[in-house]
Amino acid sequence: MLNSLLAALNDCVWAFDADTQKYLFISPSIEAVTEYLPQDFQENISLWDQIIDPRDKVNITGNQTPGNDEWTEQTYHITTKSGKIKWVRHKRQQIIDGQTGHHVLLNVISDISEQKQEAHAREEILWTKNNLEALINNTEDLTWSIDREGKYVYMNSAYRKRIADTIGAPPQEGDNAYLHSGPTDEINSEWRSYYQRAFDGERYVIRHESVNPKTKEIEHFEVSFNPIYKGTKDKIVGVGCFARNITERLKTEEALIDQNERLKNIASLSSHELRRPVASMIGLLNILDRENFSNPENKQIMDHLHTVTQEIDEVIRVIVNKTFIDSRFNL
Repeated sequence: MLNSLLAALNDCVWAFDADTQKYLFISPSIEAVTEYLPQDFQENISLWDQIIDPRDKVNITGNQTPGNDEWTEQTYHITTKSGKIKWVRHKRQQIIDGQTGHHVLLNVISDISEQKQEAHAREEILWTKNNLEALINNTEDLTWSIDREGKYVYMNSAYRKRIADTIGAPPQEGDNAYLHSGPTDEINSEWRSYYQRAFDGERYVIRHESVNPKTKEIEHFEVSFNPIYKGTKDKIVGVGCFARNITERLKTEEALIDQNERLKNIASLSSHELRRPVASMIGLLNILDRENFSNPENKQIMDHLHTVTQEIDEVIRVIVNKTFIDSRFNL
């Protein structure tokens, strides 16, 4: 009756007589765990030791002292008959049989491969989550999400700090995002409309102006709104938002525009204002009497050349001002 009960267990159980070196009982479930039959172990009493992963053998302790009522427990790998690696939990105890006086080794083996895989998967998910959070929190960009009720689901460190600086208190998961978007009802209402567009299924990007709570300067943000769908993608359950401060980028773009405008002006001055007096100078030089410098007409030509050179000098001054002085004031 006891053997029938033990055979019905999912865990494999065996009893080994250390004095006769024979198995007293091996449950049929040993095959489900190892793919070996009970008779395989009967014929080869070292079979269990042989299927233990060599890397784990060094960590497996020996048998208990005979008569000790406590069970020892260890976890290690085995290799099944087909070569599959499994995790097992091995409980053992050594007793002295009351009838024969023999030393009997009692063993219970549980296949915990699925448990280990699930635990490993949880560790992988946790590791990935921690790394993603570290990456997201290691940026000045603002990241947050809300649910259908307008409550915060996630916020990175940069967003928490920005809201805390704006309204005086850091937001928490579950807080009403509609009440934390800004210091006025008008601003909060504006953000509510942004969220609603995403809840309606629109994925879009806006440019938003905001006053820096510390410097009181106007800052520009590029904010993207993204609907968050349920697994089947037939229902929007939230909105994910990403905001990047583009103030410096806009300043750079504006500076480049100003610089291009100055370059256009310089090109215009060079091609028009400077070309005219240069052309006059060339014309005067062509009519200069080089063979008879005492020719009275040369004096008039030289006077005209002096006037032309002053015009060229004035144009050059304007170009220099456009190049250096204007650019200095635009830095």
